[in-house]
Parts: sequence; structure tokens; C-alpha cells
Amino acid sequence: MFLPYLLTFSRITIGLIFAYSFLAKVRDVGQFARTITNFKLLPDPLSKPSAILLLIGELAVVTLITVGGRLLPIGFGLAILLFLLFTTALTWTLTRNIQTPCHCFGAGKQPVTAYDLWRNLGFLLLAMMGLWLQKVAYGITTTLQPVEAVLIGVVALAFVLIWANLADIGALFQGT
Repeated sequence: MFLPYLLTFSRITIGLIFAYSFLAKVRDVGQFARTITNFKLLPDPLSKPSAILLLIGELAVVTLITVGGRLLPIGFGLAILLFLLFTTALTWTLTRNIQTPCHCFGAGKQPVTAYDLWRNLGFLLLAMMGLWLQKVAYGITTTLQPVEAVLIGVVALAFVLIWANLADIGALFQGT
């Protein structure tokens, strides 16, 4: 049965993406708060508390996904909620034609593009798949061999590094 492999891939990928995002943003919380301000979604005084709350949410996803067990559906659910929130913010920024970088994974200069939406939608679908798989695979007792887990982890890491940089990859093909 391949369900445990897909569930493991989902867990590792969602955990890695939120760990990557958290570590990139926590280095400069002030910049992350300015990004929230630049998105013009909230009043300026709420930007820093929102940034801190989002960082706590990202760290919680990493923790819940890593611990797993009964906490796994909560981790996937929180990931879905955060992806919906981030995707809504990006959509709002694009539709209002606000030229500001996403800073989703640290400092950057490229303004928000449709690639950022596709990236988030891909991660959102993966989190939804993980939530579904953990329900479907519940009770299936397939123990992965260490080599299998490592291979899935390597594939997940490659996926995260490629998919998280989708906007930059898209810009390369557009020649900008």
C-alpha cells in the first residue's frame, strides 16, 4: 500500500516548508511586520502582533506535524488555515496591484506574482491531501524502513526547495 508513503511525504514536506518559512522570517521579525503593513490588510499597529502570531502558528505546525499521532490532524488543519490566510493575502495584494515583495521565505526584492499564488495553492493541496491521508491511512500499520524514510525526506526536501522558489524559477523562464 502506498498511502503511508504519501502520508510521510506530506508530513515531511509540510513540516519542512513551515520550518523554512519560520526560520527565514524569525531572523527579522520587523521586516516580516513591515511586509504585513505593505500588504495593506490590517491597520499598521496590528502588523507586529500579527507577525508574531503567524510565526507562532508556523512553529506550531512544525511541532504538531513532527509529533504526529493525535496531533497530526490538528497540524494539517492549522497548515491549511495558514495557507488559506497567506493565499488570501497574496491574492488581495495582486488584485489591488500592490507592488511589494512577499518575504514568504525571508528577504526578497521580487514583488508578489501569480507564481506565489500557485506555490501556495500547491502547498495547500498537499496539506489537504495529508489531512485526508491521515484519516484514510488510520490503522494501517506499515512501518517504513529507515532507507525509505530517508529517501522520502530527500524527495520532500527537493520538492520544498523547488516549489518554494517557484516565482524565481518562473522569472528565469520569462527572462526577467
